[in-house]
Order: sequence, then structure tokens, then C-alpha cells
Amino acid sequence: MLLSNGVINTISVSAALISMILVLLLQWNIEKETKERKLSLFFHCINALVMLMFYSTSQLALYGSVSTYSDHGGFARVLLEALVFPIPFIAITYVLAAVTYRNFVRPYVKVKGSNLVVLKRRRRWRI
Repeated sequence: MLLSNGVINTISVSAALISMILVLLLQWNIEKETKERKLSLFFHCINALVMLMFYSTSQLALYGSVSTYSDHGGFARVLLEALVFPIPFIAITYVLAAVTYRNFVRPYVKVKGSNLVVLKRRRRWRI
């Protein structure tokens, strides 16, 4: 059974996005527990590397287990597609997700033109 490149890329992108969400949740919990609101560059680098690792591992595993590397242009091409090609996608996706996520979890909204901040209303989910 041969999978097309599109299916393999879709599965790899899904794995990278799931890992990004999980690591962002982990970062938010760590910041909440330590009361440290400043974003650390180290944690962002780790998150980007984890995304690349999940993407590359899933892509190499799918190419290797479902079909042969020679069906997709050889091992060097598959390795290039798994490690180098996703870097622009991961960088753009992570920057957009980190900014959006930061604005979502921030407990206040700044008022433009003044030094006022307005606290967000917290939604509490009751079970």
C-alpha cells in the first residue's frame, strides 16, 4: 500500500501542530505555577525543535514503513523533505500561534493611548 506525499505530509503536519499545542499548554502551566509572565527564548527554541522532531519522525516513519524510500526519490530526498523543507512552515506557524496564544491567556487588555489596562472577564466552566 503506497501513500501519496500529500497524505504523509498531512499526517506529519498534524503531529507537529499537536505537539505545538501541548508544549504551549505546558509553557502556560509552568508560567502560572512559577508566576513568571516573561516569555523565555529558550522555551520557544525547545518548542520549535519539538515540532520539527515530531514532523520529521512521523514523516520518516511513514515513508519507511508504508513504502520504500526509493519510491519517493531516495533516502537523501526524503531526509531533505523531513528536516529542511518544514522549517519555514514551522517558523511561521509557531510565531503566529505563540502571539495568538499569548493574547488569549493574558489576563488583561491594554487601552491604546493611555497606561490603563482592563482585566478580562474569566469564564469558569462548571461541570
